[in-house]
Amino acid sequence: MELKFGTSGLRDTVENMTDMECYINARGFIAYLERSGEFKKGDAVALSGDRRPSTYRIKRAVAAAICDMGGKVDDEGQVPSPALAYYAMRNDIASIMVTGSHIPADRNGIKFTKSSGEILKSDEPGILENVRKERAKIGSIAAEDSIFDRNGAFKAAPGSKFSGLLKAECHAGEAVKLYAERYRIAFGNKFFPTGTKIFLYQHSAVGRDVVKEIFEGLGAEVFAPGIKVDDEPLRSDEFVPVDTESVSDKTLDIFREVLAKNGIDIGITLDGDSDRPLLVYREYEEGKPTGGVKYVSGDILGLLTVLGLQDMGVKVDAVCVPVSANDAIAKVCKDKGIELTETRIGSPFVIAAMNDSINGHSDKWNVVSWESNGGFLTGTDLKIGDNILKALPTRDAVLPLLSVIRLAVKSGKGVSGLIKMLPSRFTHADRKKDITVETGRAIISYLTPKYPGGKEELKAIKKIIEEVFLRGDGFGKVRSIDYTDGVRILFDNGEISHLRPSGNAPEFRNYAIADSQDRAMEMVRIGIEKVIPRLILLSF
Repeated sequence: MELKFGTSGLRDTVENMTDMECYINARGFIAYLERSGEFKKGDAVALSGDRRPSTYRIKRAVAAAICDMGGKVDDEGQVPSPALAYYAMRNDIASIMVTGSHIPADRNGIKFTKSSGEILKSDEPGILENVRKERAKIGSIAAEDSIFDRNGAFKAAPGSKFSGLLKAECHAGEAVKLYAERYRIAFGNKFFPTGTKIFLYQHSAVGRDVVKEIFEGLGAEVFAPGIKVDDEPLRSDEFVPVDTESVSDKTLDIFREVLAKNGIDIGITLDGDSDRPLLVYREYEEGKPTGGVKYVSGDILGLLTVLGLQDMGVKVDAVCVPVSANDAIAKVCKDKGIELTETRIGSPFVIAAMNDSINGHSDKWNVVSWESNGGFLTGTDLKIGDNILKALPTRDAVLPLLSVIRLAVKSGKGVSGLIKMLPSRFTHADRKKDITVETGRAIISYLTPKYPGGKEELKAIKKIIEEVFLRGDGFGKVRSIDYTDGVRILFDNGEISHLRPSGNAPEFRNYAIADSQDRAMEMVRIGIEKVIPRLILLSF
């Protein structure tokens, strides 16, 4: 089965990511770089991966492809995706990250980065064309001469040809040192106010050690024990999928117990490859903890990051966010005179928008972006006092956590106080599982006009929407529909429901924006339990 690009990189089940398939796709990427003048024989390619059980095997196949294409394997071991990308960009080489990000361990993925940064959607056709050519080459080799068996696995454990390409599985190379140094140089060792204490839920995140090192190096006290909470280890050898867009009750229960027992107000964690952050805080009423916890949605975390940067004296000129983001961002950007661009969902789209914004302005134009999963991207170098935070145009989990926690503690408002300063708009997102990609596309097609500009057709679609988003469930009349990415519906009561299929996973996402967190969560629940099943029946 051929691998396909999603919003960012290739992903599939571990079963489908055979040695041969990963090898072919890695060869295709390098061939594309070679034809584009960004790779030549003898060049190094940085390689890393997360802590999934399948990652080391896939890395082995990718390393073999790099070697066979005439490249040198720079195995950085287990390091965060942004650390690998930063290391590669600083050394003017390409990189390949083996990770499935936040998804369960039965799936994995491969993420390609050029020396200039992440691949964009405009790169994908060229990569796929070269993958097809490499597939034909491998397919033309006689079975007895192939290094793969009939199931696509290496026939035997790699011999002398592949020996020495990879280091020990738990190895962490120079990339983590350079990544930590980026923050140390920009912020110094007294960045956090005295008394800043946080809980770091490490689980199996590949960045769990370097993130602890960064926070402690900047003056925070980090509580990161390896004990268990309800038989759930806080530092795990087994892979733990953490989705920062759809936070599980199990994850929140861990934060609730640890924060309460240890008198800590702020907790953090990351997803598997540590490019998506999660910030959790204890709730207070009349100065006393309620025993509950809340998390900051990724789109609001990005907005607070901008406010934190401004508090450090950074002038943010332009922001690029996906269309699914909280519409409070638009209001704050307008009030502060920040240029806002809304894009399709996925880092390649926000990066392309950042590039467009940068190219249209002077060197002093500062551009940042973020995704609804919380990953924050800096398109330009940012001046922090007398220091420089070097640009990192790929998802990063550390900067938003640093910026927002510092602002929360320094202001004395806490995280909840910062959120109360923003327009009262709340987001929630979740996904309905076991929905095929084809089914998801059929739903979107059913709700999309076949002839743009056709008023009667659009009127009919609005009527269909109002027949599945029922008034009895609190939905209003349809005011407008945005087709930038999926179907984003604005109702006349100000609420927003956004329907979007996955590009390469069997799931269908539902995002909601409302005037309260409870209502946003209710909208998503109704969407998953009632609306999406109705649409499946109607669209077939």
